[in-house]
Amino acid sequence: MPPSFLNQIESSKAVLEIEHDVADQLRADGIPLESISAIIWSHHHIDHTGDPSRFPPSTKLVVGPGFKSHSRTFPGYPSNTDSLVTDDAFIGRDLVELDFTDSIEIGGFLAIDFFEDGSLYLLRSNGHTDDHISALARTSENRFVFLGGDIAHHPGEFRPTKHLPLPSEISLWTVGQQSAEAVSVCPASVFEAISPAKGRGLDAKVTPFYELNAAMNESLGDAEAALEKMMTFDATSEVLVIIAHDASLGDILPFFPKRMTDWHMEGYKARGAWRFLRDIAVVFNGSTE
Repeated sequence: MPPSFLNQIESSKAVLEIEHDVADQLRADGIPLESISAIIWSHHHIDHTGDPSRFPPSTKLVVGPGFKSHSRTFPGYPSNTDSLVTDDAFIGRDLVELDFTDSIEIGGFLAIDFFEDGSLYLLRSNGHTDDHISALARTSENRFVFLGGDIAHHPGEFRPTKHLPLPSEISLWTVGQQSAEAVSVCPASVFEAISPAKGRGLDAKVTPFYELNAAMNESLGDAEAALEKMMTFDATSEVLVIIAHDASLGDILPFFPKRMTDWHMEGYKARGAWRFLRDIAVVFNGSTE
């Protein structure tokens, strides 16, 4: 692990316990690592890279634009002591840096049809990092899952919006642990009253609860532009948006090796859209006592 990350872990007194990584999970389900043709990094941060060195040389590593020209990513550590990635991730395998020069456009994003069959599109979504990419995976003829990576770190950064306003009533089972039998719904006015948007003189029904933080993004302007594009996808019933750090979906989405092709029929989007509001459910509880 690069010293830069080790220092961060030590200074924050954090403890990382990783019992099984992606390679372990694939093998446990009977999927040989030799069958994996490519690993795609959303970006180079250590919580999104895993350990590609465990995969055979036949597995290529796909990265976003600028990866090979950034002094903090290439070459890797220890060849480059300033690098945030280790060189064993790509030494001995094909390192493919995406080129969006002749790409198509989907919803404002530059996009590459990765398998050339319309099943998976890789999207240029730089901002959080310069090499950040997202993915749009087809699950049926007209439905997709938008894998946002770190395009945002909390659903409250892109909900609600004019495309997806705060509903007038929110079922409490989407907010916290209260039973629907106890109190079936919660009026949206409760959340409007405590939304930071109100203090900025904005309409809380159509303004995200939070704003992107400059400290979390290499280019705040690019990050905001990418997030705004994603909001349009989030508003349609045909696309399920998932960002990497959305903990509110943890008990809704199925875990590998289960599939989520039928996410629309299972109601994952409807059940999860406003579930992040449980983060402020304690405020709601206090207002009703």
